[in-house]
Amino acid sequence: MSWALLVSSASGEPRLDWEPLEPPTTERDAHSVAILSPASWLHCAVSVARNMRKLSRRSQVLASGGGDAAKVWETVNALGAKPGMINMGQGFPDFEGSAVARQHAVEAIRMGGAGMNQYSAQPGLLQLREAIAGFCERRHGAVYEPTTEIVVTAGAQEALAASFLAFLDAGDEIVLIEPFYPFMLGSVHLAGAVPRMVTLQPPDFGIPIADLRDAASSPKVKMIVLNTPHNPTGHVATAEEVNAIADICREKDLIAVADEVYEHCVFAGRAHHRLADLPGMRERTVSIGSGGKLFSVTGWRVARAAGPAELLRPLGQVHTHLTFSAPTPLQAGIAAALGADDGLHGVACLFAGNFELLSTALLSVPGVRRICAAQGGYFLVAETDRRDVDFCTMLAEEYQMACTPMSVFYVTPFAEDSPCNLVRFTICKSRELIERACKALAGKPIGEAATSAKRQRTA
Repeated sequence: MSWALLVSSASGEPRLDWEPLEPPTTERDAHSVAILSPASWLHCAVSVARNMRKLSRRSQVLASGGGDAAKVWETVNALGAKPGMINMGQGFPDFEGSAVARQHAVEAIRMGGAGMNQYSAQPGLLQLREAIAGFCERRHGAVYEPTTEIVVTAGAQEALAASFLAFLDAGDEIVLIEPFYPFMLGSVHLAGAVPRMVTLQPPDFGIPIADLRDAASSPKVKMIVLNTPHNPTGHVATAEEVNAIADICREKDLIAVADEVYEHCVFAGRAHHRLADLPGMRERTVSIGSGGKLFSVTGWRVARAAGPAELLRPLGQVHTHLTFSAPTPLQAGIAAALGADDGLHGVACLFAGNFELLSTALLSVPGVRRICAAQGGYFLVAETDRRDVDFCTMLAEEYQMACTPMSVFYVTPFAEDSPCNLVRFTICKSRELIERACKALAGKPIGEAATSAKRQRTA
């Protein structure tokens, strides 16, 4: 009997997964496998255990929990980068984004003076905070004081992390709605908090208010997170759902974190309802938005947290100890784009059209049962007739297309006899790429074509 030490394909560092192999394999779960004798296995086990003891408990928690999400993304990214592969797994646009943002960022670097290439003030460039305040007032009628109620962060992920670290202590509980952005869980763990999960159900992924109220009934719950439009499902919370969440927050005196990074991607017929706009909610809500998402420059990592000074002051202090400031010239670019509303118009219409085209094409693929409802956002979720990872593998092998298994977005484990069968596709792409994907899905699968050719040669 041989034993396998599973080794991360990215770092080459062993992880604590040991499996008897019979017969030996050369690949398992997208990780390389080393075949070891029992003596070598023991030596490596002791070595790994020593290294793990050097890690903080926080790192060990991330490696054992949030690390799974990182491995899936690593696999999806590698798959999408293969020659000829159509990458429908990652949620970023394939077009250039706001011309105004890019032009002003370049000008800030080249002609903005020395200050534009150094650290900005900790809460962000004042010109950007003023532009954010103007945008929020024009678009939502929400008024924020630029100097005390807005903090610019290095991406929305940092804004989430700063919110958790600023207000949650070890043992505090936080209500999360799953499926959800997987790296949010790591930030919850870093704060020492305990997630209480509420699970959305396909195909409409509506928010189950009774379950939410039950999750919030614990006296240890201190915070609730609402993401709308929702990643990964595309559900846009209704006015009734948002009002019910506000009722729970007021009744239980909870802090609300409203992740609104897809606020500009709401399809026709549905409106974006802001939690902070409801009575008694502004003073308890941190609203998070993203300049990178708004203007299709997701690699810039420029986002915002907005809310009352009583909440933004401690959030800003945590931000100081995380990144201190977002990239200064990129802040200038986002400020200019906000002032011009450049690149926002037509995005929701483009993505809605992409959703419809891709839905039709996917329904022709063997194994796709149905397309789940969506009213906005960057993504489409399909229900299949098999385990999500198996469908992703089939799609890559036979259609040369990468998508994302939805199991990575859940904390609650699936039953052995009822595994996750949902997969996510991105729709935040150019129409040209969506049409290319549809054409590939409508054609004969690569595997089927290869089998047909082999039969013809044999004949």
